[in-house]
Amino acid sequence: MEVQVIEFIQQGGTVMYFLLVASILSLTIIFERAWSLRRSVVIPLGVVQQVEASVRDGDVKAAMTFCQNHNTAMSRILWVALANRGVQRSVMKEILEESGRQEVAHLERFVGVLGVIAAIAPLLGLLGTVIGMIEVFQQISLVGVGKADVLAGGISKALNTTAFGLAVAIPSIVGYRFYESRVDRFVLEIEQHAMRFVELLKGERS
Repeated sequence: MEVQVIEFIQQGGTVMYFLLVASILSLTIIFERAWSLRRSVVIPLGVVQQVEASVRDGDVKAAMTFCQNHNTAMSRILWVALANRGVQRSVMKEILEESGRQEVAHLERFVGVLGVIAAIAPLLGLLGTVIGMIEVFQQISLVGVGKADVLAGGISKALNTTAFGLAVAIPSIVGYRFYESRVDRFVLEIEQHAMRFVELLKGERS
């Protein structure tokens, strides 16, 4: 099996090695984002409720300590709100928007690379096939069309890169769309929690 895989890659030529690197990178990002975009890492259950409960009890220090002990996107934003609780509502919202942009950038990290791989992999595969077909036609010019088995083998090898390119692109585009949608849902939920928390802070102070 290993020999067949190695032969498959070698038959595709130089382009196949680029696709191999792209496939490894794509799978690495897919697994890394699956780990990093878990709800327990972004918006753990109970974190917002615990911080809000501490604020209602007037124990802001406990709320800030709780946020510091839970290194998640949501807790970091709540900590920023608590640290700037003395500023005006409009200023606090601007500060939270900036903090939110930083968290979004962290959530979206590497996701765009999946989109690039999904777009480029089929083109690389097609390029490899075109190069392979050029070599096949060069063989035809040298030996003629009499050796059909040789030509069929050459065409088959040329198509390997297209097949591999599609095999790389399909999981990449699925991963890209899935994580893009997941980040969007997290961002919307974080915004809702943050705005509600601002109202809670200002209501408590008033």
